[in-house]
Amino acid sequence: MPNSYGALFATTFVVGLTMITLGPILDPVLKDLDIPLARGGLLSVAFSVGMLVGVLSLNFLLAKVPVKWGLTGAALVEAAGCLAAGLLARGLWSFFVAYFFVGLGCVFLNSLPGMWVTSHIKQGAERAVVILLVFFALGMMVGPLAIGGALAWGATWRGVLVVEAVICVLLAIAIAVSPISNIEGRENLRVRQLRDVITFNPRLFFAVLAASILYIGAEFTFNVWLVKFQIDVFGVEKSIANLAMTLFWVGLLVGRGVVLAVTGRFATSRILMVGASVWAVFAVGVALAVNLPMTVVMAFFAGLGASAGFPLILSFSARFPKWHAGVVFSAVIMAGALGRIVFPYLVGPLADSIGFRLAIGLAFLLAAMLALLTLYMYRVSGEAAERAAGRGGEGVAH
Repeated sequence: MPNSYGALFATTFVVGLTMITLGPILDPVLKDLDIPLARGGLLSVAFSVGMLVGVLSLNFLLAKVPVKWGLTGAALVEAAGCLAAGLLARGLWSFFVAYFFVGLGCVFLNSLPGMWVTSHIKQGAERAVVILLVFFALGMMVGPLAIGGALAWGATWRGVLVVEAVICVLLAIAIAVSPISNIEGRENLRVRQLRDVITFNPRLFFAVLAASILYIGAEFTFNVWLVKFQIDVFGVEKSIANLAMTLFWVGLLVGRGVVLAVTGRFATSRILMVGASVWAVFAVGVALAVNLPMTVVMAFFAGLGASAGFPLILSFSARFPKWHAGVVFSAVIMAGALGRIVFPYLVGPLADSIGFRLAIGLAFLLAAMLALLTLYMYRVSGEAAERAAGRGGEGVAH
């Protein structure tokens, strides 16, 4: 593997670590800053709006910035946002502004490694993206454990964010000294170019965006609210409440190992459908669990089902030619940011009005809709035609 892979893997790990942070610290942040439950989703909105602004800037204003220096600058922006949130936030809106910059930096770190992979690797793109996102899952898995342990030992949520700022600075240094090549032919998008990308396969393009909205909406419903759900419904300590979140990502990590084994043997959309269906079933289990151990078990199996989701959705970008793949990849990230803005925000008001169990059940609805959407994706992606032609084309990337 090229030397640049090490830096890309490290970047993706840090993205997972910082992206999961809001969930484990949400309860103490709400209490310390005197933010009501119904408005708690706004903290997630701040991060997600930052990601949306960032992905638009990445494609329309900053595409000519080399990948290496885009990543370096993004890591420093995220560090500044973490530091401001940890040291300066005194209420909802000061935290909102600071956490906007965390999301702004994070989306560059989240987008560019995958854009690099899908632009450089065409055969076996699904496998390459899954491997990259295994490191994301590791960060997501380690985050709740580390943060829960730190809070149990007396650390504050402010201290957690300051430590993450330091990690982002170290990442920026590591990226700056790494030999990361650029993406050939990448340039700022114009309407005409975007139209070219969409018209190559418009049905697949919009289906993939819809899949991203549903997947990210469901995932971040869990990421932001599952720990708070444990605390409010079962009355457990923060360090214990983080266990379900960790087990969700352990399941997701284990599942990605399974996905690696079956990718290329079955149609990508079929693997995605099975995973989303499993996720939907166990998301119901999480919402209806009668005790904490049951929730933890259900969270593990929900993560197992969710494991196929994002890497396989992203891998469909490789079915678009040349530099189009990077544009589609970014569009998927942008659509995911929309899902991350809307659905986790809704959980707060829903939990406040109709109860936390029904509110967190929103993840079931989104996962079930994703499972249904894969039936359409199987047809419009060309996988159905490949199979009918006897090419054994399941999982083939173009």
